[in-house]
Amino acid sequence: MKAGYFITGTDTGVGKTIVTSAILRSFIKKGLKVGAMKVIETGCLNKDGILLPSDGMLLRDMAEMNDSLDLITPIKLENPLSPLVASRIEDIEVDIERIFRAFETLQKKYDYLLVEGVGGLMVPLNKEEKKKAMFYFVRDLIKDMGLPVILVTRPTLGTINHTLLTLEALKNKKISVKGYIINFSEPAKNDIAEKTNPQVLKELVDVPCLGVLPYLTELNKDKIGETAIKNFDIEALISL
Repeated sequence: MKAGYFITGTDTGVGKTIVTSAILRSFIKKGLKVGAMKVIETGCLNKDGILLPSDGMLLRDMAEMNDSLDLITPIKLENPLSPLVASRIEDIEVDIERIFRAFETLQKKYDYLLVEGVGGLMVPLNKEEKKKAMFYFVRDLIKDMGLPVILVTRPTLGTINHTLLTLEALKNKKISVKGYIINFSEPAKNDIAEKTNPQVLKELVDVPCLGVLPYLTELNKDKIGETAIKNFDIEALISL
């Protein structure tokens, strides 16, 4: 089994794709062969009947992969909703087995594979209609993939509650957590919450802070990689 991480977030829009991109670029700068997946993407652009996953395309570019988008993002949905709801509207099955076939194919090719989820832990992916109330969540996908988690959090007001709840949900499923990364998905406000939350989180949680990613004004590969190496605990990330 090769190495990798599942990148999840405290909620939607926390910046999982940017953090995943930053880890990718830092690993590449260290000379590592690393690939990425955005397993499910909703809100894809429909261009002449073809769904284009913007996050999946960005990760492919950041990782300098030549793999098909069908491997990188095996499930693509047009509506910007949870996969369960979007798939029902579009009458498309969220095929978990298809995700795992892509996952296993990419795992064989790369030394490290970063798998980005969709939304937070308890986002529903599908429902087995033959089983009453048998829903399959992002958390179940993480458990079945067997990857340790890197949690992306916000620095803003509310992050303490969201971070602790997410870590508790992972602990309840006995899912290994490598640590968390605080991401500035928007320019710093420099308010009291942003100034105090990082230290309070370190006191409250029993997993390490792997870094703080400042707000990035441009998605330049070299800039992202340099910023990550400067602000992340790269040695801890490389060592599983």
